[in-house]
Amino acid sequence: MSTYRILTLDGGGFRGVLSAIILQAVEESLQAKFGPEYRLNEYFDLVSGTSTGSILAAGIALGMEVKTLLALYKQHGARIFPARIRNTRKFTNFTRGFFPAFLYPHVAGDQGLAVVLQEQLQATKQAILKDTYKPGKPVTIQDIKKPILLIPAFNTEKRRLDWFVSNNDEQSLWYDNTEVWKFCVCSASAPTFFPPYLLETQGNNSTRYTESYIDGGIAANNPSLIALAHARFGLEPTQTKFGRSLDLDEISILSIGTGRPTNPLSYQEVKSWGLAQWAMRLGDLFLPAPNDVTSQALWQLIRGNDPRKSKRILRLDFNVIDNEEGKQLQQIDNPDLYEMFVKVATNYLNSGQVPLDIGKSLNPREAIRQFVEDN
Repeated sequence: MSTYRILTLDGGGFRGVLSAIILQAVEESLQAKFGPEYRLNEYFDLVSGTSTGSILAAGIALGMEVKTLLALYKQHGARIFPARIRNTRKFTNFTRGFFPAFLYPHVAGDQGLAVVLQEQLQATKQAILKDTYKPGKPVTIQDIKKPILLIPAFNTEKRRLDWFVSNNDEQSLWYDNTEVWKFCVCSASAPTFFPPYLLETQGNNSTRYTESYIDGGIAANNPSLIALAHARFGLEPTQTKFGRSLDLDEISILSIGTGRPTNPLSYQEVKSWGLAQWAMRLGDLFLPAPNDVTSQALWQLIRGNDPRKSKRILRLDFNVIDNEEGKQLQQIDNPDLYEMFVKVATNYLNSGQVPLDIGKSLNPREAIRQFVEDN
């Protein structure tokens, strides 16, 4: 049965390398079935990514190969996360809460998140990613480049999560003429790692808009639920490949994470933590838990009480074990760990296990192959 296919990609800083390696395995499985030139954007109908996942999602929506996205991390990671800024962070963990200037030292002209993304994702200037668009004419699936793109970012002024989507109808929204890379900067501007991003753009009515954004992971680091919601309620009937609104049973979701830290935190350890210690654990404590809640809730929504429906939902993520290598893997701003990330993700694909249903698991590569075959 044909399904509406959704791909979602978690946030996780430079650990996006882990997601990209898994995406490579997905691409290889698709090419084994459909041919060597087949790409992810041809298979998925909607792609959503948060933070680093937004970079991967945008690249896929623009038709980029996974190897090109991997090269972005490998070749430009040190420009996004300069060593001197990373070192400054280590020595200012205590004072940065009182002196924010320590947090965002000046970055040279060819470095920084915004500069790299503008350079690497400038294949299109239109956020709406449409092949054709005529004012007054309802937008159909033929008008929208596949896949639809959804990028979440947290609006600090309105205190809400904004969803930037590429399938707006003829009414259009204020951000429709904004370059895609700017949405990625909005979604990836993680507090304490990057400054907030001031999105300035001009709407179709020539009105100037200015909004302040930080990392979408504040609210939806795993964007699977909002992607499902958008597929159900954010598409006009003419914007689906079925020519009508989608039923839940017509949707399949592949969700990819960036690793789950599993090191235990004992009462004796955490009871003595102060503000600085809790703040420093943002990346490995406050984000993975909501990721798991989202993936578990999504699995139950899709599967329901019918185990046959579990073939329509696949979550690819793995435990970061509590050892010296695991401590390094928890870092989300260190491009020197590129090769280690590649090794860990490859080992997961080759020898890991993915839970598919109650009491049933499978090797990740085989699980990917089965997902492609079933959907």
